Amino acid sequence: MKRGYREGIIIILLISMLGLIGCGMEKPEKVYSSVIEAMSEDEAYAYVERPEGGLPVLLIAEGTYSYDEDTEAAITCRVYYAWDGEVKEIGTVESLGTAYPVRYDENWIYAAGGHFAAQYAVDDSQKQLVAVKYVNENFDTDGNASYTYFDSENGEQETQDPSYFENMFEIYEKAKIVNFKR
Repeated sequence: MKRGYREGIIIILLISMLGLIGCGMEKPEKVYSSVIEAMSEDEAYAYVERPEGGLPVLLIAEGTYSYDEDTEAAITCRVYYAWDGEVKEIGTVESLGTAYPVRYDENWIYAAGGHFAAQYAVDDSQKQLVAVKYVNENFDTDGNASYTYFDSENGEQETQDPSYFENMFEIYEKAKIVNFKR
């Protein structure tokens, strides 16, 4: 009976410790409450999970539009994140036109327009939103296309190859549209 009692106490202590650990994880609603409460009536918000886990980023859009029956999309939003309990605006994501809403997947936040597409991520060391990749389609006076491609590993490159542009748009279109709420 003594052994069973000791095992029971150990189990209770372990469960209590796990409960305390879970309580220490802050919910985004609590962390970002001051930013959300300060929003104007025209603004809406959404959370986007980070690939590293932990606290998601907060996106605030000044205006949204009905992309479909279930989705309130935006073409521009401010991005917020908290380090050491301090919420900071870390950048802006801006698409060009309602055909190109802000999107996300498990690794990135995306923006696009008729002649550009970009991938953004949170850089913890700089405490800001950074462009990880982007591509711009440019035309000369004769209408010939060229492309400016950037990735964080190789820097900026000029090319005539449209595959960079096509690939970025394919990735953008596969990503989910951020669904904002009021």
